[in-house]
Amino acid sequence: MDVITFLKGLPAVLGVAGLFAYLWAGQYRIGGDIIKSIIEKLRAAPNVDVKDYASLTPARIEKLLREDADARKAVNEQDIKVIRHIVYLQYAITFAVLVVCALLIGCGIYFASRPEPLSVNPRPPGAVSSNGPDSSGILVDLDPLKVEWDTAGQVETIAIFIENADGGGRTEKKNVLSDVRSVVFSPDELRGVLANRNYHGRNRVRTVVEWSGHVKRSSPVDLFVGIQVKLMIGGTLIGKGKSRTIHTLLAVIDDSTATMPKNYCFNVDFAGWNNSGPLVAPLRSCNADSEVKLSFVDDINWSRRPGLVFNQPIEDRKFVRACLNAPEIRDDKC
Repeated sequence: MDVITFLKGLPAVLGVAGLFAYLWAGQYRIGGDIIKSIIEKLRAAPNVDVKDYASLTPARIEKLLREDADARKAVNEQDIKVIRHIVYLQYAITFAVLVVCALLIGCGIYFASRPEPLSVNPRPPGAVSSNGPDSSGILVDLDPLKVEWDTAGQVETIAIFIENADGGGRTEKKNVLSDVRSVVFSPDELRGVLANRNYHGRNRVRTVVEWSGHVKRSSPVDLFVGIQVKLMIGGTLIGKGKSRTIHTLLAVIDDSTATMPKNYCFNVDFAGWNNSGPLVAPLRSCNADSEVKLSFVDDINWSRRPGLVFNQPIEDRKFVRACLNAPEIRDDKC
C-alpha cells in the first residue's frame, strides 16, 4: 500500500476507530464524578441489587432509577435531576459522535473510490523506429516523429502537438484519449513548425500536452534539417522547338537548392537489377550541373525495384534521405 492510498482511507479508519472507542469507553465517562457518587450510593443501599456497577452508563442508571423504587430511595431528587440532564447530554454527544464518525467514514469511502485526477508527463519527440534510415540517435525532419507520454489517473481526451521551443511554431493538435500514450507526426505536419531551413541547420522542438486547464511541456530536442537526394529518371527537357529525355540528380532542402552550398557535389550508388543479375552504378553529381548520364537505363529490370544509396560527403550521411522516380516506378517521397 502506497502513502497516497493510505491517506485516502485514513478518514474512514479514524471514523470507525472513533466510533468503537466511544461505544466501548467514551459513553461511560460522561458525568464523571457525579455518576461515580450515584453508583456508590446505589452500591451502599442494602435493598438495591445492582450487579456490574462498572458497566452502568448514565442512561442505564436513569432507567434503573425510573423502574426501581428501592433505587430511587437510595438517592435524592437532586441526583435524579442531575442524572436526567446527564442522559440528555449523553444522547446529544452520542448523536454528534455518530455524525462525525459517519462523515469521516463517508469521506474515506469517497476519497478511496474517487478516480485519481489525470496527470500526464510528456516525453520529448523521438524517432518512430530505432532501426530507421539512421540509427545514430539524431532526429531528421524528413522522418516522422513519434510522441509518447506517461499518464496516471482517470482517462480523458487530451490535445497533443509539437512546438518549436525557440520560434513558438506549432503543429496541428491531435486529440486522443490519454491512455493511447503515443501519436506520430509526419514530416508534412512538421513543416510549418521548423523555422531554420539552412544546410546543417537544426530546430529545437518539444512535446506539448493540454488537458482540463493544464499544460505540460517536455524538454526540447534537436531536429536537424534533412537533405533529400533525388534521382529523377526519364524526365523531359523542353527546349526551343524540340524536347529530349533527361536524367537529373539533385540534393535539395524543401525541394530547393537555394539553401544548399554553391557547387555542392556528392556521390551515390544506384543499386538495381538487370537481366544478368545485380547492377551497381556509382554516380557523381553537382547541383550546379544536375544532369547525369545513365548509360545503363535500358538494361534495368524494373520489376525488381531499384534503390539509391548515399555515399559522400560522409558528414552528410545522417542527414540525407535518398529516393528515385522513373516512368516505371513512383516514390511518393520524391
